[in-house]
Amino acid sequence: MFSVDQYLFLDNILVAPHRERANEIVPSYFKTFFRKGIWIIMTAYPLSIATGVANVYRSSGGSAAAKLSSGSNNGAGRWYAAGAALALAHYAFVPSIMYRVQALFEGEGKGEGNKDLKRWLDVHLVRSVMVDVPSWLCFATACLKSLGPQ
Repeated sequence: MFSVDQYLFLDNILVAPHRERANEIVPSYFKTFFRKGIWIIMTAYPLSIATGVANVYRSSGGSAAAKLSSGSNNGAGRWYAAGAALALAHYAFVPSIMYRVQALFEGEGKGEGNKDLKRWLDVHLVRSVMVDVPSWLCFATACLKSLGPQ
């Protein structure tokens, strides 16, 4: 949900009625937004990865590899593993994101805040669609399978 919120709240700055007025304040606004929100990313994703892995191990008997291949727990282990892998893949986008974040942090007074924010949002949208939403869907499927008949 945080990924959706980020796009929803930050993309509004780039719409025509706000664009010109916001161009100068985007870097300071983003800096405040990022510093307040980074703890969610640095807590939620490791927690998602850890609980996904723990649920793979928690599946009935044997090693994690055996559980995944046997499809125990109605295949929930596979879905937990996929969700954890996709949550981990969120961090694979760090190289694409870090330069955009740096540009936003250093952009005060340059008058290019909107351009820098648009670049960040473009990568953020791709990351959200490719890994964040699929990770959530995998975890939701795993949970439903775990609750179903064994």
